[in-house]
Amino acid sequence: MFKSSKIRLLLVLMALGALIFYLNSPEQKPKETVAPKQQQLYTLEKTGAGAVADYTASAQRIHAAVDKSLAGAKLESRKLQEGGRETPRTSVEGSIRWHARQMLLAADTQPEAVRQALAAQLLNTGGEVLATENDNYQGQPAARVDVGIRDKLAGEPLVIVTDRLFIPLPGKKGEPPVVKPLGHGNLALLIDDFGYSAETISSFAAMPRPVTFAVLPYRPYSNEAASRALSAGHQVMLHLPMEPLSAAEQSEASTIMVAMSDQEIRDMTAKAIKAVPGIIGVNNHQGSKATGDRRVMKAVLGVLKANNLFFVDSRTSGQSIAADAARQAGLRTGSNEIFLDGRNEVEYIKGQLRTAARLAIRDGNAIAIGHARPATAIAVREMIPELEAMGVKFVFVSQVIR
Repeated sequence: MFKSSKIRLLLVLMALGALIFYLNSPEQKPKETVAPKQQQLYTLEKTGAGAVADYTASAQRIHAAVDKSLAGAKLESRKLQEGGRETPRTSVEGSIRWHARQMLLAADTQPEAVRQALAAQLLNTGGEVLATENDNYQGQPAARVDVGIRDKLAGEPLVIVTDRLFIPLPGKKGEPPVVKPLGHGNLALLIDDFGYSAETISSFAAMPRPVTFAVLPYRPYSNEAASRALSAGHQVMLHLPMEPLSAAEQSEASTIMVAMSDQEIRDMTAKAIKAVPGIIGVNNHQGSKATGDRRVMKAVLGVLKANNLFFVDSRTSGQSIAADAARQAGLRTGSNEIFLDGRNEVEYIKGQLRTAARLAIRDGNAIAIGHARPATAIAVREMIPELEAMGVKFVFVSQVIR
């Protein structure tokens, strides 16, 4: 009995030893599941103005994939424009850089066929088809396919359009264009905030229609913006910093303040005028508090009149008396009718431009203010044919003030 128990115990120990050996065998260890490392789509470049997240190499890979997919599907295309793009980062100092282009496909191309052809080639490039939407090309209806990058940068979602493909959608034979002339009107585009950076100076200077540059004084790129604008045949105004309602919103060190004496206001205004070359007029930067104060405006406008400059009220506040004060002082003046880029999105800005065009046609003249941003430059350039088809003529601000 005792011997039998010893045998059973020995067998149990042997079985347990075999199990331990089996479980510790390298061949039997379960393989660890390692999540694939997410592809980094940009390179980081440190500069004196912060860090540049450069997506150019990824954009070029996507361009190549788009070309290959279109060729494989035998879809005819031609390039409309291309070039480098750069926009400021929102949460940290620095910028985002990439390469973008626009292409026109044949009118009989099916958008869904384009999407399917692209999807296969974009695998492993870091790119994807972002959207397929209705749009306009040269005033005619078109489908638009956006291709690009969806990423996270410093924890924030980021979308970059690298390739924009337009597919004309012509109406039936004999039908009039979708965009019909609504009348005639002059639209003056006043682009604020030049001077902070160089990134959009070239885009607006190369605009094939009149643009009025509003240039801040004393900024790193103020002189370059004014000089490039004048060389390209555009007009330049001083974007004069004035006190906003909230002190926390004030962005410039040299700002016309309500607490200043009349002489201080006059001296600061005269100095700012001398800081920007070639100006023909002035509009306020911020200024919701200052433009509501008649004493302050009288001091500012006196200096403008002495320098033969006109004044445009940016209308950053419904309480502004600036335009009225300018008329009383005998200055030529005008007022902003609409801000174009309250949202820094191309499609939103296009909608605002259509509204600005209708205002110009209704009233005969209109001033619309945008800002020196890539999205604004893109939207303006792309909307020129459509707005002109509506009956708009692009003019300088000096041509619509009274």
